[in-house]
Amino acid sequence: MRQAADLDELTRPRARLPESAAERYLAFAFAAADLLVETSQDGVIVFAAGAFHVRFGEDAQEFIGRPITSLFHPSGHDALDVAMVVAGQSGRILPLCLRLADAAGTPVSVGALLMRLAGRQASFSFVIGPMPLAPPGAEDVSAGLADRAGFARMAEAALRQGAGSGVSLVEVKGWARLREALSTPDRHALEAALEAALGASTLPAAAVAEGRYGVLTPQGGGSPAELAALLQRFETALRGTAAGAHTIVEGAALSLDAGSLPQAQAARALRYALDRFAAGGHEAAGEVGLQGGLAGILHTAEQHTAAMRAALRERRFRLAYQPVVRLSDRSVHHYEALLRPVPTPNVPMSNTQEFVTFAEAVGLSEELDWAVLETAIAALQANRSVNIAVNMSGLSMQNPDYRRCLLDRLAELRATDSTHAAARLLIELTETAEIADLHAAASSMEQLRSVGVPVCLDDFGAGAAVFRYLRAFGVDFVKLDGEYVRAACRTRRDRQLVASMIEIATLSGAAVVAEMIETEAECAVMTELGVTYGQGWLFGRPGNLPG
Repeated sequence: MRQAADLDELTRPRARLPESAAERYLAFAFAAADLLVETSQDGVIVFAAGAFHVRFGEDAQEFIGRPITSLFHPSGHDALDVAMVVAGQSGRILPLCLRLADAAGTPVSVGALLMRLAGRQASFSFVIGPMPLAPPGAEDVSAGLADRAGFARMAEAALRQGAGSGVSLVEVKGWARLREALSTPDRHALEAALEAALGASTLPAAAVAEGRYGVLTPQGGGSPAELAALLQRFETALRGTAAGAHTIVEGAALSLDAGSLPQAQAARALRYALDRFAAGGHEAAGEVGLQGGLAGILHTAEQHTAAMRAALRERRFRLAYQPVVRLSDRSVHHYEALLRPVPTPNVPMSNTQEFVTFAEAVGLSEELDWAVLETAIAALQANRSVNIAVNMSGLSMQNPDYRRCLLDRLAELRATDSTHAAARLLIELTETAEIADLHAAASSMEQLRSVGVPVCLDDFGAGAAVFRYLRAFGVDFVKLDGEYVRAACRTRRDRQLVASMIEIATLSGAAVVAEMIETEAECAVMTELGVTYGQGWLFGRPGNLPG
């Protein structure tokens, strides 16, 4: 029956390659593949054939124009993004073990060639087939939930597409107590049941915090009826366990409709709402004005703008400094200045991330960055023996007025400051908010580097956008996200992924800093993979500068 279904799929209409190319493509690959896909170099599907209807319930032609990542479970998106960037250099994607975004989360082998045919734009030819029995690395394939950062990126992508999708947020009240009451097998069984309730194999979902979940729902999503159905599935899953029988489940729905808001403002409102939910659950989500949509969230946040501006003016924060060392000899290269806000009335926050996203939501990211910069400069002037890296938002770096003020301040320091603070400053570009004007941001970083200020691209690997930044910007360092550092020590597939990411950075001329190194084993793996610098508790916790 399966073969008949596949043959039937071949007869369905589809976008066509030139006849000779299509014939060669089918001849060499179809016998060993379920799905054949050609994409543009940026990953948009232009040709599709194979058992699409069997796998996804849609004809192959329906996938034309979608991103290649739409075929796969979100847990594999980063690996595929990295592989495509590497393929731009090597010309091929070696077989990856991923899961389809079908109802079963089917494990598949994915390979591709970068085709550069005369008279045509470069394209990827993908062959997606069944996994062989017990392949190397098969144990690494996982359909687990996305994390909070990954979910935020997916939600922002849906917001930009304007497809009328939504976000449902669900909290299992008293999760910590429930978790402690369960044995390990029972806890795993409950977590599996909740993951099934989320529909994690077919809808992008995340555990944004312990006992707090998010689901990105399709067109028409974010409605009260859809939320009610999701809460009912959660309650059913919990009732199936003795410990969860009396647990309360609460939720909130948010439509990803920007309305009249500019995309950048809508994205900041979304980030802020997700951060508040992750930190405070359903109650905190209600306090941010979720019921009023993205515009309501911004309106609620803006009521606290004056308090936030006063907090920045009064420097109601401190900086903690964490060493970044050369892995070869553990000598300190520089210190990263880490923001530590002081609790302030009428500024809704419980941690650094919330403080930053709130500042962005109400349009104060530049004032925050400037306050942190001036505090770090004072620290450089007080301690002439150190170099300090300061985080700076992409929102600030793409603003020409901010760039002009920054360059003027550095010129002033070079002319008048006997401590040479400007020569000991580094800038880390953060991705808390995606950069809309790449040209403006690239100009800022080019001018910084031209006056001797090194630039580091933070959170390398945390989302496809950062690879676009690496192509667009010249940078001196990239900082490997800590999740990848830990993952490289766990599985063969993740280790290969991290090796590819390091290769990308090296080819671009940037040195790699691996963050969140906590063990000697992690340090050894990073050294073996070619990482130059490391940061983490193994080398020192955030604190005061030496001396």
